Amino acid sequence: MQEPNRDIFPTPAMLERFPNITPLLKNEAIETAFNRHEALSVSGKRWFHRLGLVSMVLIGGSAIYTIAEALLFTGAGNPVISIAAAVSAAIGISAQVYTLAAKVKSQWLVNRFACERLRSIKFQAYSLAATARDEDELAKRARQLTATELAKLESELNMGISIFEAFVPEKCVAVPAPGPGPANPDITGEALTAFRELRLLYQDRYAAAELHRLRENRRVFHSAADILYFSGACLVLLSLLAKIVPGMPATLNAWVDFFAISAFVLSISKTVLDSATLTEPSTARFVRYREDIAEVERRIEHGATLDTVVPQMERIALGELEEFCDASKSINYRL
Repeated sequence: MQEPNRDIFPTPAMLERFPNITPLLKNEAIETAFNRHEALSVSGKRWFHRLGLVSMVLIGGSAIYTIAEALLFTGAGNPVISIAAAVSAAIGISAQVYTLAAKVKSQWLVNRFACERLRSIKFQAYSLAATARDEDELAKRARQLTATELAKLESELNMGISIFEAFVPEKCVAVPAPGPGPANPDITGEALTAFRELRLLYQDRYAAAELHRLRENRRVFHSAADILYFSGACLVLLSLLAKIVPGMPATLNAWVDFFAISAFVLSISKTVLDSATLTEPSTARFVRYREDIAEVERRIEHGATLDTVVPQMERIALGELEEFCDASKSINYRL
């Protein structure tokens, strides 16, 4: 998405289109908490991936140089380069130790979890429009629901990363008691349209954009995997042939062994990178997510009301968050 979080921070044009549901579109308590957790999440994710990539490059590069020194430069290695390789490996290991000690991954994931819970809380309030008589009543009930759910969220976040184990989506979907009514048709109509645009359509477009990005990345990664596998297989064959064919130069044998082992090291690094990016699980998640959103749209087309579709959509959205929580356990850059 070129401008992320437009569902949380609607544009002035959106506010003008839906003047009767301003308390739902503008929720100051949600926006303030979201900004705080979003900043921490973005920072944590950036540092986690930067430190992870740096450690992979330094440790992998040092390993390849060590192999080269053993096979190609036996007794003739440059001490300065050897020291530099050792220092690089030490820095790479230190980066991974720091990532674990500083809980950089937890900072990213817990705050990402908080952001998605806040997003859901904001849209759960849309079910209040089903029985709201006027904007004042809608604003009052939205404030009450927000305060209650924010208190629950703060208690959840106090658990840290262990919240991923305790998270149950069904328990996080508020089902407020119906208001005294009768419902205001202007409020109900605007709320349903806004919910479809800001929640359903926005999430569908987000999932579609993520699928496109993941498929493009997967194309590159699969090509790299194919090249590494084919190269490694050919080099292993050459290495074996070089050892059984008489008269092969020892230097040539050493170079073939070096490239074969290097291809193996690179393939391991590529596997680690796949684990850190979760390309395959994320693709499956987003495909299912789009299908579930389409089902909610079909229910609206058949006359479903806000007090029905809002809880249904939020269960779906929080279910997708639960899948992310489960998949995130395997995210790491450890070689």
